[in-house]
Amino acid sequence: MKRILIVLSLTSFISACALFSGGGLRVPLEDIEPTVSFIDRQKVEVPESNIDDVDAQDVVNSYQRLMQSPHAEVRRQAMRRLADLNMRLAEEKELLIADGRDPNALPPAIRDASYQRAADLYKQVLNDFPQQTDDASIRYQLARALALQGESDASLAQMDQLVANHDKSNEMVEVQFRRGEAYFLRRDYLQAAAAYQQVLSFGDETEFYDKALYKNGWALFKQFDYEAALDNFFPLLERLRSGLAQEGDVRAVLDDLVADTQRAISLSFLHLEGPESVKKYFAKVGRKAYEHETYAKLADLYLQQQRFQDAASSYLTFVETNPLHEQAAWFQIKVIDTYVNGGFPSLVLPAKEDFLVKFGVKSEYWSTLTNEQQLALRANVVQNLDEVASFYHAQAQQQQKAENYRVAAEWYSHFLVLYEDETQRAPYHFLMAEALFDAKDYAQAIEAFDTIAYQYKRAAKQEVAAYNILVAYQALADGQPNNKTLYQNRIVDYSLLYSAYFPNANRTPELLTRTMEFYVESDQLEQAIRTAEKLIRVPATKTDTQMTRAKVVIANGLFDLKYYPQAELAITDVLNSPGLTREQRGNFNERLAESIYQQAEVLIAQKDLEGAIAELQRLVTRVPSATIRPNAELEAAVLMLQLEKWPEAKVALEGFKSRYSSHPLAKGLDQRLAFVYEKLELWSLAASAYGRVSEQTNEPEKQADLKWYSAQLFLKAEQPLLAIEAFKAYYWAYPSPLERSVEAQAKLVTLYDEQNDPEKRDFWRDKLIQQYYTLGDKNTPRTRYLAAQMSFQMAEPDFVKFQQIKLTVPLAASLKKKRAAMDKALKQYTEIAKFKVAEFTTASTHRVGQLYLMLAKDIINSERPSGMSEEEAEEYSYLIEDQAFPIEEKAIEIFVSNSDRVLSSIYDQWVKLSFAELAKLQPARYNKQEVVESWIGGQQP
Repeated sequence: MKRILIVLSLTSFISACALFSGGGLRVPLEDIEPTVSFIDRQKVEVPESNIDDVDAQDVVNSYQRLMQSPHAEVRRQAMRRLADLNMRLAEEKELLIADGRDPNALPPAIRDASYQRAADLYKQVLNDFPQQTDDASIRYQLARALALQGESDASLAQMDQLVANHDKSNEMVEVQFRRGEAYFLRRDYLQAAAAYQQVLSFGDETEFYDKALYKNGWALFKQFDYEAALDNFFPLLERLRSGLAQEGDVRAVLDDLVADTQRAISLSFLHLEGPESVKKYFAKVGRKAYEHETYAKLADLYLQQQRFQDAASSYLTFVETNPLHEQAAWFQIKVIDTYVNGGFPSLVLPAKEDFLVKFGVKSEYWSTLTNEQQLALRANVVQNLDEVASFYHAQAQQQQKAENYRVAAEWYSHFLVLYEDETQRAPYHFLMAEALFDAKDYAQAIEAFDTIAYQYKRAAKQEVAAYNILVAYQALADGQPNNKTLYQNRIVDYSLLYSAYFPNANRTPELLTRTMEFYVESDQLEQAIRTAEKLIRVPATKTDTQMTRAKVVIANGLFDLKYYPQAELAITDVLNSPGLTREQRGNFNERLAESIYQQAEVLIAQKDLEGAIAELQRLVTRVPSATIRPNAELEAAVLMLQLEKWPEAKVALEGFKSRYSSHPLAKGLDQRLAFVYEKLELWSLAASAYGRVSEQTNEPEKQADLKWYSAQLFLKAEQPLLAIEAFKAYYWAYPSPLERSVEAQAKLVTLYDEQNDPEKRDFWRDKLIQQYYTLGDKNTPRTRYLAAQMSFQMAEPDFVKFQQIKLTVPLAASLKKKRAAMDKALKQYTEIAKFKVAEFTTASTHRVGQLYLMLAKDIINSERPSGMSEEEAEEYSYLIEDQAFPIEEKAIEIFVSNSDRVLSSIYDQWVKLSFAELAKLQPARYNKQEVVESWIGGQQP
């Protein structure tokens, strides 16, 4: 029977018999000992046995008889084969017992077989027949049998003799390895190393090469020859690493072996000069892929011994010798962690700074990384940058030293390289600018503040940064009198920039006022005028004094520059301002008269508006970059409006808007466009334009009117969806005036009804009704009317449901269902009457009459029970009519009450319908419709 054994174990040697077990290295573990053993993954084939076919005892007996042969060679062969059979039967016995077989139940030959018997036979062969050609093989088997029997010393003696006398034996590689193992177990490391070295001399193709490298390294290590040990461990490490592509149990063992080999390497370097020895080693052999792991494992060993500075030195040595290695930055991070964990706070900050200098965003190292590698390192860079910069900034604030502020600013500048997104960069940019300002490096601070204020789009503290620029320039002006004019001009430029970017800021009016006065004092009239105009237009709160002064500057400037049409408007504005003295008012009246005169000659006196348009258009054509061009384009458009040239005005205004949407003169442009669109019956465009106008105005009442008008225009444009959104927006934004708010809801009811969206339609109906009840005394006739209308519309579906219910047998059940539907409808129609709106009161009253009339008719026409005789059917009909008659009388009474409203001059369609019903029910009395109509018309019947 053929048995295949797969050896996959990591058990340690427990006796010398394991030397020949085929299971790889097995050594006891100590403090500085190998911690794992190699794995032998091989198939050990036990030769096929015919024991099941031939009685083993017969074979044994046969060999024993042959041992008595007179022929020496026959006796030797029989003895040798009987020894081999004992080895195999002993192994077979072990397997069977391991499988759970009872030893006493085994066949006698197997039961009596033993390694000791085999060893005795091998010894007898060697003694009786010395110096045979197969002596080496027999002695090898003898050593193996002794080892398996547990006689390790005797086994070793046989192997020593085998080496001494048969060094060319085929088994010599394994024998030398087993000798090495035996001597290693006896701590005779010198002999063990010699044996392992013999194994290595056979080359790296033997199965024992890696094992011999491993154990030879340890044997040399035990002899304190650490450098020689490394010459074994490192080649082994490279061979092991080449096999790490394997998977499963083999890979797991290889991982352990790699780890243990690295541990042995670390221990060797530890006993030499630590990281310096590592440095020297790789300087000698060149760079290796596992170099960084070697330093890391050495550092781990130091950390286990709590030798924190030695561990940090290991990391730092690698960093110094491999500054651009991918792992260098991570080793520097480990240096920081080591100092933190080891309790060396004074070394942490310098280590962090080293990390940022060597591996931060401004380093050569950072530029060599891929995007993925930068992303992996980014969190550490950010954390250390933040801590280092914050430290120096805090220190500077405590000590008030400019140099510390500069250092903090420099660290903050790293964030500007690290982050591309301005929302991330801006906070650090601002801190950098503040640090530069506090360091009195005003020029650099201004540059930083300028970027924050005017180049970022959505950064925080932009307004603060913009104002700090002015403060910095003022500090420069105060500190450098010789350059004061230059800095004053920069203050003016940045004041204007500030006002343009931050028109709502509280400081804007004062800055514009100062700038305006600067221009006036330096006789820069045009600039003074523009600044004054900005001051007037700026939305920030201004004082009356500031407003009046701005108007005066505009008026005087325009007049002095002979811009008479604009001067006229400006002067008029000044004259309407409060606070003028009599002398000032007289002077401005004179200037106003002269301005009007100058315009009269060209435009007003000739009233040549066509010519004026041509002149303005010619100005735009010939001087397109002129400052006044927007004024000219807009003025031309205004004149077109005056001449009712709607298509031309549309083109002009739209062109102006496309080119100058952010220009100050664009204010009010949408209102003009809306007007033109209306004239051209472009209702949708007009609606959109009025919507924009409403957003631009600061007058709530006007804004509400415009939004309402915009919604109406969307209706006119037959844009129901846009109209819906417009009316909804109006409703939620403007709860007052009340009637318009209610009208918006009514429009939404109509629009959603047209869109066949009953759910949203009924939502707004119900909302309008509930609002009516909430308002109470605040309701108006219109709100009451609409509430009544919506209530009536909400009731109609219940009226229809009532109609649809048929009276079937059993009548009591169906009649109960129909009466329930009727009661629900009656309740709603009765509530409608409380609104006191004639149109819906008459409608509801008529519907109530219909409910009673329909019920009476449905009772009369209800399904009859089957199986009744003719007499019973007639009697049943009488009973039904008796029930229906009072209900019909009730209906007549209600129709009469509705028709009586003619006495109050109410004669709408519902009163007419009530008369029509009465004419059917009581024709003799009510079939005189023309008499009622003539009475309502003012004639007495």
